[in-house]
Amino acid sequence: MADAMMIALATLCTLLPFWIAQRQGLVGWVSPLHLLGYFCALGFLAKVVAYAAAPDLAFYARFDPAPGAGLRGAIYLGCFVVLICLGYVLACTTSSAAARVMAARGVAAGVQHIGLLAGIALAVTALTMLLILRARGASVGDAGVIEALNRSKQINVNADGVGATLAGIKTLFVIPKFAFVLCLAQTIVRPRAVMVVMTLALAGALAGIALVSGDRFELVELAIYALATHAILGGRLGWRQVVLGCVAGAGIVLLSAYMTQLRLGEDGAVILRQLVGSTYFLDINVAVMVTGHVEPAQLLLGQSYVWWGFGWVPRDLWPDKPAIDLGVYFKREVMGVATGGAFNVTGPGEAFINFGWAGLAVAPALGWTFRKGEAFLLDARRTARWGAAFVYPVLFYPFVQACLQSSFSAYVVGALAQLVLVIGIRALFIRRLRWRRVPSERLTYA
Repeated sequence: MADAMMIALATLCTLLPFWIAQRQGLVGWVSPLHLLGYFCALGFLAKVVAYAAAPDLAFYARFDPAPGAGLRGAIYLGCFVVLICLGYVLACTTSSAAARVMAARGVAAGVQHIGLLAGIALAVTALTMLLILRARGASVGDAGVIEALNRSKQINVNADGVGATLAGIKTLFVIPKFAFVLCLAQTIVRPRAVMVVMTLALAGALAGIALVSGDRFELVELAIYALATHAILGGRLGWRQVVLGCVAGAGIVLLSAYMTQLRLGEDGAVILRQLVGSTYFLDINVAVMVTGHVEPAQLLLGQSYVWWGFGWVPRDLWPDKPAIDLGVYFKREVMGVATGGAFNVTGPGEAFINFGWAGLAVAPALGWTFRKGEAFLLDARRTARWGAAFVYPVLFYPFVQACLQSSFSAYVVGALAQLVLVIGIRALFIRRLRWRRVPSERLTYA
């Protein structure tokens, strides 16, 4: 009975965000509630179905859960998802879809010096990869260097499980990411052979970034960048786009499986089993673990949401800087696991570790923020003047992902630095439009 209730609740939490997103979302397929639906499908629904068939697959089963712990965690996670949807709906206002698309297409067509931008982005990618290798004490010619990078994504700093992830260096990767979005946008609006080549070269660079970073979610982000850019420009999913998406998706799955195998050895080839037994996505395991193990004395009372205030200090200058990713605290203090690294904490998990069941109040605030951020960046006037819509996939999508799957402060620190770089690219390469409510062919550049 408990399994059936958990599956029913997970199904509701997957379908409700999709239904709202289809009616209220400002961008097709990748609005914040579309993303919420995807993360629920993969982290909640798929996992409870798998655990109903094979309970030993559950990550939380390793920690001796109390009777009814699974259902209690599912109720908490389900309430959190519903309240995110409520906050999103309460913040909804109407706007013109045609105006948004018109402005985005005008900006995409007017991106200037695109070849120079692509060249800079590829050079920055190569240089940043070399800096990462140097920081890890490796070089391009070393045997097994990719395997080593995927096996350990951080450099251990102290015995408290804190490590340096080289996040400061990796901030530079936002340059090729933003360049890819702009190149793809101009390729869609003004298709030329040279634009296709540059776009594919940047896509290859982003795949290389995923390999060097040892982060499979970089591959997911690449797909989201492409899908979001297509949707922002008013694109539809015809059979050509579906076929292309399937080919790209197959490539992402194969590369992800390869990266998993590098990290875990032979067992890593079973990528689906590894994902189901993990704490990825909007994860039911974390909800079960926090509702069952967090003691009142362990509640942080909002502290984790302000850790970004000191997170900008480089670890080279402050070797004993506390981890700003709540996952270290969750693993060591809450779950009592003393090994290095961290457990993925998720947005609902972070809220519970801070406030207990009262953390449900964080959910509608997140939903409201998701909608206001979406509306702000996709506003036609801001897109025409500042190219704001193209910031959506590069900075706002990762923000939504972090609020659902990771922790708040861990994202904010890097995002502020990335925003500075994005603003610099915008100033140099995006031409401002004189915005008027007129047909697109009469838009002029400032």
